[in-house]
Amino acid sequence: MNLSLLSTDTTLERELRVGLWLLDQVRMEAWDRLLFVECGDGWLVEEAWRRMRKGRVVGLSTSPRLVEVAVQLRGVPGQVEFSTWGGGRFPIADRSVDRVVSCVSLGSYRDPTALLREVARVLRPGGDAYLFDGDRTASMTADLSRVLAEATLIEVQRHRRDAGRGDHSMPTIIRARPSSSPS
Repeated sequence: MNLSLLSTDTTLERELRVGLWLLDQVRMEAWDRLLFVECGDGWLVEEAWRRMRKGRVVGLSTSPRLVEVAVQLRGVPGQVEFSTWGGGRFPIADRSVDRVVSCVSLGSYRDPTALLREVARVLRPGGDAYLFDGDRTASMTADLSRVLAEATLIEVQRHRRDAGRGDHSMPTIIRARPSSSPS
């Protein structure tokens, strides 16, 4: 599909391309339980569910309006659900999800360490977190190991891709898991 036929907005094209690339990095199994943090209007949540076919996917957003839009456009009760999140504790049970995907750059969060602690809390043993860092200038790269350790997470893998921007900044996805989990 030629995305340029859909829109002349290169920002939209880039967001679609990077979002799909992010999803390509997530190791999903058919029955997984996935959590997307700051999921926007939910298009990436819906695409993950389509790829899995059987699992359960929850999208969280701090924007009540975006949650409302996501529920109307993409909600499937019991399979694809959306909820408002206040930026603190996730409305998700401890050790209840297989994968957590952060849809916005780590540097965008008010308290990245608190966010990552929540990620560690909800991941089941052996689960993975996929942490998006889309802006090198706002990146926490120098402090990332410390922040992950404070949240009881360890980096397992790092993916970089040229987003096609003229400034050649490369979004990064960090795959991490609870430090007590096997690699």
